[in-house]
Amino acid sequence: MPLPVDMESWVEGKLAELTLEEKALMLSGVDVWRTYPVPRLGIPQLKTSDGPVGIRGGTMVDGTTAAMAPSAVSLAATWDTDIISQLGSLLATEMRDKKADILLAPTVCLHRSPLGGRNFESFSGDDPFLGGKLAAAYINAVQEHGIATTIKHFAANDQETGRFVVNQIMSERCLRELHLVPFQIAIRDANPWCIMASYSKINGVYASNNKKLLTDILRKEWGFDGMVMSDWFGVNSIVPSVDAGMDLEMPGPARKRGKNLSDAVKKGFMEEKTLDACVRRILQLIHKTGKYKYPDWVEEQEEAHDRPEHRQFLREAAADGIVLLKNEGDILPLTASKLDGIKQIAFIGPNADESVAAGGGSAALNPHYRQKPYQQFKANIASPHPDLVVKHARGCLANKFVPVFSEVCVSPKNGMHGMHMEYFGNMEHKGQVVHSAHRISTILSCYDNLPKSFTPGKRYSYRATGLLTPKTTGKHMFSMGTCGPGRMLLDGKEIINIWNRTKESERSEMFMAYASPEKRVEIDMVGGRTYTVEVEGVSRELDPIPVHYTDELYRDEVMDGSRVGFMEEVKENLFGDAVALAAESDIVVMVVGKNIEWESEAYDMKSMDLPGAQNELIQEVLKVNPNTIIVNQSGSPISMPWLAAAPTVVQAWYQGQELGNALFDVLVGAVNPSGKLPVTFPKRLEDTPCFHNFPGENDTVVYGEGIYLGYRHYEKAKIAPLFPFGHGLSYTTFRYSNVRVSSSLFSPDSPLVVSVDITNTGSLSGKESVQFYVSQTTKPGLPRPIKELKGFAKVSLQPGETKTACYTLDKYALGYFNDRKMLWVVDENAEFAVHAAASSVDVRGHAVFRVAKGLSWIV
Repeated sequence: MPLPVDMESWVEGKLAELTLEEKALMLSGVDVWRTYPVPRLGIPQLKTSDGPVGIRGGTMVDGTTAAMAPSAVSLAATWDTDIISQLGSLLATEMRDKKADILLAPTVCLHRSPLGGRNFESFSGDDPFLGGKLAAAYINAVQEHGIATTIKHFAANDQETGRFVVNQIMSERCLRELHLVPFQIAIRDANPWCIMASYSKINGVYASNNKKLLTDILRKEWGFDGMVMSDWFGVNSIVPSVDAGMDLEMPGPARKRGKNLSDAVKKGFMEEKTLDACVRRILQLIHKTGKYKYPDWVEEQEEAHDRPEHRQFLREAAADGIVLLKNEGDILPLTASKLDGIKQIAFIGPNADESVAAGGGSAALNPHYRQKPYQQFKANIASPHPDLVVKHARGCLANKFVPVFSEVCVSPKNGMHGMHMEYFGNMEHKGQVVHSAHRISTILSCYDNLPKSFTPGKRYSYRATGLLTPKTTGKHMFSMGTCGPGRMLLDGKEIINIWNRTKESERSEMFMAYASPEKRVEIDMVGGRTYTVEVEGVSRELDPIPVHYTDELYRDEVMDGSRVGFMEEVKENLFGDAVALAAESDIVVMVVGKNIEWESEAYDMKSMDLPGAQNELIQEVLKVNPNTIIVNQSGSPISMPWLAAAPTVVQAWYQGQELGNALFDVLVGAVNPSGKLPVTFPKRLEDTPCFHNFPGENDTVVYGEGIYLGYRHYEKAKIAPLFPFGHGLSYTTFRYSNVRVSSSLFSPDSPLVVSVDITNTGSLSGKESVQFYVSQTTKPGLPRPIKELKGFAKVSLQPGETKTACYTLDKYALGYFNDRKMLWVVDENAEFAVHAAASSVDVRGHAVFRVAKGLSWIV
């Protein structure tokens, strides 16, 4: 019998056949990544996978390789919806490779503080309009291929400190005009099939229980008809979360739900029709993805395809996000004619010969390949300039933890880099080995690598073994942090003991902030000799599952495993050698910044300063060689105490697997930089809008800045930033002229087009991201920011060429939220100016218009 093709018939037919128990189970995942199937009714499961800039697949660490795009903040710096759309198509292809159906992306929460641990992961930066428009392009491109997107985290997931329990107190205007806007725009322009709720409380109510957010605003006001899922372990109740419209608890197996829900219905705590509403939306998602056509679907093996066309696109996308912050003296670009007169270039800095491709946490993945700035520059420059000498010096250490084991450690089973890991079905490392696997990274995650035969919640043990052959003789350092009890042995002798670890023990920032503090030990070792390293661990002690129906505090976390590190003794004078190399070189490229240890999910940063002695190193290098190019790799603003002495500064973000090629292209001028900052760089942390109330105290944070976030704050408070929102230089120059609007009168039924002519007045081809800001020039009914971004357009120009950049301002561009009326409004007879700008502080012209006389409206 052929399957019905229309959604309603298929969904209602299946819903009518489901038992109460099956409905209850469908509202939770079946494992870490998959939904609950009902084989007897031909209801298949859906598989999720993390993004936002690469498809990891079903394994947190050491999974199949995947294309790794630049970080979301770098993609936002392109200000280019075409690039975002191309990325969406690439990700959809890789979702098929990973046999997955639901992409857990994009992230759009605002960068409230430069210290936010997940800033690198979000499209929004300072501005909700930019984030919403980029997210809509991403969503449309992915979903064209039948892959669901999951915009997240709803809402205001802008800090990691206390993220499971923090209560975020904000005004209605702050919530509506800033933190909900990127979601609202994306839903209006693209209709994502899924939304993921945040962990935190919003004005006293957990997001997973928040009926105002999930039902009143999301579904009733905005008309969202998709599925809402929890963040992993983010459901804080049984009945209230279902009542609020939280459809799917993840991950599985059921913790809050399952039998608890069916019992709740039977005991009268809720009606079955409430379950039906959630199940219906899950069934609708199965139909939208086309999975309903395969009732007997069995998941196939994940695949990894390193496609040449993906390499080329990622190289271009990475280069387009790089921002040239400063270029005095035109040191850049390093054109062929300049390089002909140069004998030696030095690459200096802790990131110069490292692959700093991404931030940490759920956004991390195993890329097809890795590049390093120094190595890639040296390889790319060798052919056109064979006599140019390129040297490297590290300069200083900047690691937070002892680095994971390098290639000097191999598995005793196959001789490959990594360790051999074994699992036991008891806590004593005894008896039959239940499962074994090769682990490349010594982040020995057990989170989603457990044997399927293991009973959820039952404790187990594991052992990882490696053969370690240090390159040098010296006092070398080992480290370990573990979620449960653990220890490390070297040639059978215990060197680190964390055996008394319990769930109440102190935590560090390792292992998504679930592990013990890092324990270090120095051991005398002989270079060239092979040692046997064993890591033994026991799964962490879990909290009991509650039986009552209104518990809001319980959370059963299963993050488990150990992180072990090894570093050989550093005997050279890193700092002195780097300064000496700088002095003898014609040009210095300093690659500095942060990395996956400093910017990550699960914790926020403590400072805007570069880690370690990087600031001191930069200052000393600049003293001996003024021809120094500073390249910063970070996902958030950093302090720059050396800026006045630095002629050239490049913001390179985290650029994924093509980071080396992309940086090379910009340095030598093969790509004219066109990136512009999606976030304000403040001079100091004290200048930021939330300085006095981030990350809060006693698990409460007050959004005291209200609607004045980012550039809105700096302009209102008359505080000059280090680099403003929207700033970015080029190797050419652009002239703005003839700013105009299509009409001097605006009405909601007749959108207005703003245009500006852009001329490339330099000698090189280039791209310019034009920004359109709107300000109300008549007194508004409530205080408003001086101006707000309401449009942008990117144009590509040859030398001497002129093009028109334009954007359509619709009815949503003019309103503000009146929290007394609880409505978006436009004031009667209001007058506005629209500014064409190269950044939030570099306005090149404006045009004025007004709403039709006697007209006001509700947006």
